[in-house]
Amino acid sequence: MRLFIATLGTETNTFASFPTGLDDFKACLWAEGNIETFPASPWTSPGQIWLERGREEGWEVVQSLFAFANPAGPTVRKDYEAMRDRILGDLAAAGEVDAVLLYLHGAMVADGYDDCEGDLVTRIRQQVGKRTKIGVELDLHGHVDNTIVDASDLIVIYKTYPHIDHAERAHDLFELMKRLLAGEIDPKMALFDCKSMGLFPTTMEGPMIEFSKAIIEAEGKDGILSLSLNHGFPWADVPLAGAKMLAIADGDMGVAAEAAKRFGEWFYRIRKEATLPFTPFAEAIEEAKIKGEKPLLIADTADQIGSGAPGDTTYVLKAFIDAGIRNAAIAPLWDPLAVNICFQVGVGGKLKLRIGGKYEPHSGPAHDADAEVLFLKRNAWQDHLADERIDIGDVAVVRVEGIEVLLTTLRTNLYSLSLLTLHGISFDDKQVVSIKNLYKHKDLFVDNTRKQLFVATPGTSNPDWSALPFKRVPRPMWPLDADPLGLDG
Repeated sequence: MRLFIATLGTETNTFASFPTGLDDFKACLWAEGNIETFPASPWTSPGQIWLERGREEGWEVVQSLFAFANPAGPTVRKDYEAMRDRILGDLAAAGEVDAVLLYLHGAMVADGYDDCEGDLVTRIRQQVGKRTKIGVELDLHGHVDNTIVDASDLIVIYKTYPHIDHAERAHDLFELMKRLLAGEIDPKMALFDCKSMGLFPTTMEGPMIEFSKAIIEAEGKDGILSLSLNHGFPWADVPLAGAKMLAIADGDMGVAAEAAKRFGEWFYRIRKEATLPFTPFAEAIEEAKIKGEKPLLIADTADQIGSGAPGDTTYVLKAFIDAGIRNAAIAPLWDPLAVNICFQVGVGGKLKLRIGGKYEPHSGPAHDADAEVLFLKRNAWQDHLADERIDIGDVAVVRVEGIEVLLTTLRTNLYSLSLLTLHGISFDDKQVVSIKNLYKHKDLFVDNTRKQLFVATPGTSNPDWSALPFKRVPRPMWPLDADPLGLDG
């Protein structure tokens, strides 16, 4: 067997005003083959798993481009086309292959392309014909319609939010592809449109726990090969937006369609209870004034890079200062210029520093402060799952009126507490800690905080869907419309 593997992805916030270009991919993941030589991370692991498992099977594995960028605005057209054509060119040069495995995101939008994933997979199908099997792994915060379904043989989507199962799903997809190539299964895929958008966490609490458990338990029974809920990405104004249920059945489209409808309607009925709740900004600051035995955790949701925001607003910093809150930490805040200045001054140096507010209109005002440099590190990183690491560039930690602020040269979220502890910031002794995250941190702070708040701060990724200027999202769509499927009664 000959297997071709590639990665291309980013999550596009169409309301963000700054584009995604080649430099953004190269800052996150850029591998021209040899994916096994890169550190394990959420972006490298699927390709590494397929390479290892393919070689274990005795297959010849052909590697192409592996490129991933942190979320931001639409990808520059020429850059998307160059990466796409690089993969297509490598595939043509490889000659005949039995299977193609792709790790994509699902919410990549480029100038002129609402659906980069559908475009890429369709072109691959046209190039390889019907004999070659195509399998795709997607993030659950993507956009899926029949364009990519019709062009693929297998699609497997993350089941967890926070995303902690990218490696498991890569193994699932490989196993299904192995069975398909052996002639053991005949996959049929069906979609059900849930006509809903939002954020629906799957771990720790809420009705998504039972739902996620049920779809896993249903796999391998009654003809069902795989089940995936595509949650959709709510900060994208594209015609294929919204949550959709995907079912893969063995040889029977009717079974697939029935399962997609049954589980899709289940999700629809729990969507309101499953939605992540947000706390108003002013209310969160009042809560932050209270001193407790454990820190309060504030998630600065509208300026977290996982939804395409720049990660450089200073609204929380200013609010802490104005409220008299001093024993606090804020992390991470993206400001390469400030980091470089701190390196010139050195640890222990004191200076007047302009923090944040630099990158785009949503970045808001910068904060001018008397700062003391507490910590510096080149080529820093934070831990993630197992042996995975997330590169965060160079780091400077400064103290501003008693508040410790972690500045980075690469845009990042907090993936683990090591983002703080590896860079000189203690956690347990703080009154309040603010992180530029949406939800991926939730499970990390269950026992060591007095409360976690998901705060509707000002920024690019406003969580008030009714306030976003949607023009192209298909309607009706909940919560923009009350009951699109008519099942609430």
